[in-house]
Amino acid sequence: MMHLYKSIDNILKHQPETWLAYLHGQQLRNMPHLTRTPPLFRGLWLQLVKFFLIMLRLFSFRRGLDCSTAKFLFFCGSLNQQNSLNTTIESLKNRGESIVIVSTSNLARNEEADHYLSIRFSFLDICNSLILLVKKGPALYRELNNIHPVAVSWYFSNFCSVYLYLCYFYRVLESLRPEFVVTANDHSAPNRCMLAVACELKIKTVYMQHASVSNLFPALQVHYAFLDGQYAMDIYQNCVKNRVPSDKKPPNTKILLTGQKKTLTRSFALKKNIVGVALNALDHADDAIKLVKKLLSLDLTVRLRWHPGQSDSDIKKYLTAFRGEARVSLSNPVNEPVAEFMGKIGWLVAGNSSIHLEAALSGVIPIYYTIAGSDLHDYYGYVRHGLASLARTPEEIIKIVNETNDTYNDNIEPIRYYSSTYLTEWDGKEGQLVAECLVRISRNQSLPIEMVSLDNPTSKVSI
Repeated sequence: MMHLYKSIDNILKHQPETWLAYLHGQQLRNMPHLTRTPPLFRGLWLQLVKFFLIMLRLFSFRRGLDCSTAKFLFFCGSLNQQNSLNTTIESLKNRGESIVIVSTSNLARNEEADHYLSIRFSFLDICNSLILLVKKGPALYRELNNIHPVAVSWYFSNFCSVYLYLCYFYRVLESLRPEFVVTANDHSAPNRCMLAVACELKIKTVYMQHASVSNLFPALQVHYAFLDGQYAMDIYQNCVKNRVPSDKKPPNTKILLTGQKKTLTRSFALKKNIVGVALNALDHADDAIKLVKKLLSLDLTVRLRWHPGQSDSDIKKYLTAFRGEARVSLSNPVNEPVAEFMGKIGWLVAGNSSIHLEAALSGVIPIYYTIAGSDLHDYYGYVRHGLASLARTPEEIIKIVNETNDTYNDNIEPIRYYSSTYLTEWDGKEGQLVAECLVRISRNQSLPIEMVSLDNPTSKVSI
């Protein structure tokens, strides 16, 4: 066990808990919505209770893993992450490459058991994480209390989970010894813990962007980053300032622009008067219902799609509010892929969400509208860069719909700024492109597209 504690001590020396739990440890003051609504478990002791409940919910008596080795290990922490990784995973499987996908049990439930490994904490994982909590928890508590007291009373369980995920991923990666670990998220605690453990074990790390990014994101600290387009590269160059000061030897990140990787179907045939309303996790159900009813009063037909992270109580409100309303249909993201949703609408109304890019790539007209205002206006720059039209009121939404109900304005350059493969030879084959690059990198072969260094993006670099 001593090598485990020594390795984790070394990881935490370069990547402290407040950086592994990045959003709550580094950006709490810059994201007001995180401190606006008190959670159910408030206070240090209830946060510790929440941490213990997480451990127990994912505890398993099974000690072994379902596989012995894998060349590529993918981690899917959410449905959106999984959707962005699927095309690459399928392409690698078709090539006969050995892969394993670590995911939460609800994502793995309907997938092939021989490739999916559900996160399950062993007895030793729990014991080791508790030992780490006892050793390091008091100092962590004092540090967080100085940074932002809410970090302790509302989110201390998130920081405790760092010890749990470090122990879990150390066990899994040390056992499987993949050549590459691949993640589609660089700011959530489980994903960052996996990347930190992989670096400690000298395993190559890969980041595949799953959604649009912002200046609040952490600096890239992976060996290879497959970004959607130039916008993401520009943002990550600015995010260098968000680098861990104690990490003196971060990987020299090599970047490839490979386009948006979710499966989408493009159609430029507008569905007149059918407007999609896509909610994000911060939208309040009552405000969303008011918006839809207003659009109905203005003679539009609406397809409402809630966020996968919205609560069951909010979903029940939508079902109740629009039961029997012929001009409102509901889209459940669990059952209806985003491509199917886009195929049924002509316009997309949403706030700060990457679904705007998916709409534009699908031939749907994106309209940026925040349902109840936003602390971070135009968070991803869609309006600023010309990808989405801005509407401040429901009446302005109607105006945009009326002005564009005959023709579709194909904004190639704004779309390509966010997704570099748009209307190129790799359009619709982005997952295959990433798989091809990964295989060639593993074989030290030349790549089909240019690769650059984040530190020097103007010159091409070799593998």
